[in-house]
Amino acid sequence: MKAPEAFVRHLAENHYHPRSNAHSNALCLAIVDDLLAHCPAIAERARAGEIVAKLNHTVKVNYQDWNIDLAVGPPPGTPTPPSNGSITFETPATIELALEAKAIMTEHGKARRNRLRDLQAFHGYAHSYNEKTIAVGTVAVNVSRVFWSPTRSTDDITEHDNIDTLGKSTVELFRGLPLRHTPAEGPGFEAGAPRPEDPKLVTGTPAPQTGDPMHYATMIHRICAAYEARWQRRTR
Repeated sequence: MKAPEAFVRHLAENHYHPRSNAHSNALCLAIVDDLLAHCPAIAERARAGEIVAKLNHTVKVNYQDWNIDLAVGPPPGTPTPPSNGSITFETPATIELALEAKAIMTEHGKARRNRLRDLQAFHGYAHSYNEKTIAVGTVAVNVSRVFWSPTRSTDDITEHDNIDTLGKSTVELFRGLPLRHTPAEGPGFEAGAPRPEDPKLVTGTPAPQTGDPMHYATMIHRICAAYEARWQRRTR
């Protein structure tokens, strides 16, 4: 699965800007590639034009705006196979899969709790919209000891003296987000994955390890299983 490495390359080549959504767009596109490569149910429907994807989609839920970094669902009109052979990017008629891509790059102590609240609200919107909607959350966590933000002067460098402890506690904080397998289990995410970034990909501590419910590969497998169970087309 290539999305974590692709995201790190994007950061290395384009840098991170807190007032831009370029980083979340890059991560969402990389996740789409992994879903198409590893989820037959999603890939089959995408190739047939039966599902489309859109970045930065906003819909009304209970008279409030729900902002979605990546929304996947059936097209508004007659399904048409994508011209690129993978998936068409346009506004879906309804939302079967919704993904929120967050990042914690500086000021972990304040930002991580804000992002936690954002994700709690996100899965609440998703399942108010439709209890079958697959809600997914990802969080890129910067565990570099030294970091510069483009919003600051060139000599204003952030130093994380306690990043070993801070990075681990930030990842652990998101374990409090509920994971669910079926709509009957109540609110929660179908899948989630914090990803420590350095800007090289961190695969050791504090990154979740293989088999961990928050490991990236586990997230992809959970999405695939949920999608096949809830949304895979039935025999015509």
